[in-house]
Amino acid sequence: MNRLLGVAVLCAALTSCTAEIPGPPPKPVPTTSPRIDKPRNVSAFDPCKALPTDGSQWFLKPPTVPPAIENPGVCGYTFGTLKVHVSIDEFEYDEVKKSNPNGHQGEIDGHTTWFACDTDASTLDCGVWAAVGYARTLTITTQDPRADESWLLRMRTMLVTHVLDRLPKSS
Repeated sequence: MNRLLGVAVLCAALTSCTAEIPGPPPKPVPTTSPRIDKPRNVSAFDPCKALPTDGSQWFLKPPTVPPAIENPGVCGYTFGTLKVHVSIDEFEYDEVKKSNPNGHQGEIDGHTTWFACDTDASTLDCGVWAAVGYARTLTITTQDPRADESWLLRMRTMLVTHVLDRLPKSS
């Protein structure tokens, strides 16, 4: 009988050690990893087919110059005074933040996204980078001598949303 009583006391003691302590929940641990809710299959990505060229999207008229590869894997588009470059780059998202420290972070369609602009006397040069996979970043840069930063922010948001919608999800 004493053995059973000893086992019961031991079980009660162990149970009390594992009981939850009332109080506020612990704070989440911040992470530096980018959020990629829907990893994308970028193996067949053609940057010169990433944006519409037929005027089918309300925010883009047909390009004034046909899209063309400017560097390996980078396609250049010209829509009037707006110049756009699209590519999938093989670098970590965190490298973008280091290279563009004056930017800000957002999220588009489950992808951590970095927005940044540089300006000189003649033009506003802005970019948006979205993490789409391990060491894969969708890069869209825009330049327009007649635009302001808020207009280019809206344009970059629409462009990156358009391209992400067309990138197939990884299986």
